[in-house]
Amino acid sequence: MLKKTFRMLKKTFFSWSCVDNFFVLSLLQINISFWIVHNMGKKDKTPAKKFIIKSNKLIEARYRLGLQELQVVFWLLGQIKHDDEDFKSHKLEIREFCNFIQVKPEKKYTELRKVTKNLMQRVMEIEEEDGDEIIQVAWLSSAIYKSKQGYVLLRFDPELKPYILQLKSHFTKINLEDASRLKSKYAIRVFELLLQYENIGSRNIAIIDLRNYCGIKEKEYKNYFDFKRKVIQKSKEEINQKTEYTVDYREIKSSRKVVAVEWSIKKKRVAIDPLRLSAPLSTLMERLTEYGFSKPLAARIVKNHEEAVIRNALETVDIQVSKGNAKNPKAMLQTALKEAWKP
Repeated sequence: MLKKTFRMLKKTFFSWSCVDNFFVLSLLQINISFWIVHNMGKKDKTPAKKFIIKSNKLIEARYRLGLQELQVVFWLLGQIKHDDEDFKSHKLEIREFCNFIQVKPEKKYTELRKVTKNLMQRVMEIEEEDGDEIIQVAWLSSAIYKSKQGYVLLRFDPELKPYILQLKSHFTKINLEDASRLKSKYAIRVFELLLQYENIGSRNIAIIDLRNYCGIKEKEYKNYFDFKRKVIQKSKEEINQKTEYTVDYREIKSSRKVVAVEWSIKKKRVAIDPLRLSAPLSTLMERLTEYGFSKPLAARIVKNHEEAVIRNALETVDIQVSKGNAKNPKAMLQTALKEAWKP
């Protein structure tokens, strides 16, 4: 079709004046440009990232939800459109529910009814800036089950409208795919809290506030080391492994007691496709597999660490192995990567 058009225009072109020729060429260039852009757009089938938006006050609200309940909340947030002026009832297929929270089919209705009941009963507290007003509200206003049709209709409580709909400022965007990968309720909450400060790159959170944000009861993890292991460290590891961000933390002490955590957060550099690694990075992957790492794990290490860090770690462990000082070379290399050892 394009060749035929060119032949026709070429034939006409030589029979017209120079001015007419210039005009035709201009039109031809414009049409070709539009054709290229249009077809390039068709070839790009990469799905766009889907984001949810939450008011910062909602992120800092105090509530206690389980993992399944948080996943349903995120699913429902994902149904909201930017121009919605009111909450609508959204249809959650029971089959879809089973897939994204991994429930056995025979327990699907029992589990989902338990989840929606909790979302209608568990109250969160949203504190306004001046601290003079605290709003107590549940997540859902209704959950209507259509068992024969295999779905449930869910609707947010109308009191949440100022914190979800038509937000112009003081909100945080969350990549829904990132959030859905996290399987720890604490990691989800920490991830949200840190994304608020992504532009700054760091955030100090008092231990008492972090416990409240995560909905941890007074009698849970009373020992700080348990709290650090189950909440802080586990959240860090999961966020680093499963999202497009790298987070770390530093403990802040007062009279030898840890009173706060200073978190850092930054977006990872462009993800590396293991199938398209440059020769040096492919070599690093091969070296990692020599130390007992699986290929998928080696690819993840290359993706999540700077090249210099990996090379330094490998060189350091190589030296220790040659001296006979490495009883468990793989474990030593894991530590070297984690702590960024240098030879």
